[in-house]
Amino acid sequence: MRTVRRAAVAALLVAATAGLAGCEKPAPGISVFSGTSSAYREALCWSFDGQPLSSDNCAQDVVTGAMEGDKVTRIPVIPGNTVGISVDPAVADTGWYPIVGTQRLTERPLTTTYYRFTFPGLQQVPEAGVPLQVVADQGGETLGLWLFQLVPAEGVS
Repeated sequence: MRTVRRAAVAALLVAATAGLAGCEKPAPGISVFSGTSSAYREALCWSFDGQPLSSDNCAQDVVTGAMEGDKVTRIPVIPGNTVGISVDPAVADTGWYPIVGTQRLTERPLTTTYYRFTFPGLQQVPEAGVPLQVVADQGGETLGLWLFQLVPAEGVS
């Protein structure tokens, strides 16, 4: 009876260890909000080992594919309103910056968990929207990437 119990305990320990080994640590996430809309997403690409992302571990076709169709998370915005970005502490520790369209919004990487900006009120948001990229950056090397699409809020053009 004792041998059966030991075998059962050993099997349970092996199964538990295998189960834990199969778990992947989630990539850090960020939240983007404007008005009453918000969304939280894990990184499209994240360097768990602190090495810069390369075409091998975050291929351009993955990024391009994420921006096509309904795959990218859409955040409705009204020109002149605030857009907020909240990042996980791991992202803030690395350093990060937002890019709207092709314009980087900060000169240096941010090391805070929150950033907000006023979406330009002097321009209309194209119906297709404007891409918002959040880039984790350490010493000029990209360590993570998140993509969102800022789109016109209902009834606003």
